[in-house]
Amino acid sequence: MRLHLVLLPGLVALLSACASGHGASRSPSTMPTHDTEEVRALLALEHAVVRAIQSRDTHALQALVAEDFVFRGPDGTELGRADFLAGIAAIPGTLLSVETESLRAHVFGDTGVLTGIQRARVRLDDGTEAADAATFTDVCQRREGRWWLILAHSLPTPPGAPTAP
Repeated sequence: MRLHLVLLPGLVALLSACASGHGASRSPSTMPTHDTEEVRALLALEHAVVRAIQSRDTHALQALVAEDFVFRGPDGTELGRADFLAGIAAIPGTLLSVETESLRAHVFGDTGVLTGIQRARVRLDDGTEAADAATFTDVCQRREGRWWLILAHSLPTPPGAPTAP
């Protein structure tokens, strides 16, 4: 059973996020996905955001999500920062795991783009467990020397989609 169908429409989509971090200023050229300080910062902080979501630490998330943040769900619904954070806090049951795989980061000047698959498992109050997967794209922007999540978009991952080795 799909997690977002069990809980809220687009729940796992709400769980997608990218993180912010400090990076050196670069010219507006495209940087490959290979190991650079900026790519490492985006990837490391993505993992911190995932941990904050799993623990529903909206205070930590607030420090990573820009005030003008927009989340767009699979049905086209758009949420601002406050509604996104409220949605994280309101996830029913116990989040057992929130993980990313096939994660890739690209830096284009002051814009960072993260893509991947997010898998989540939850135990509902009646004891049943549900799992879901979403393919996500998160857009970050470097502002005043640090990265902020400015846009998140997520779609349900088709059943049987490949997983990371």
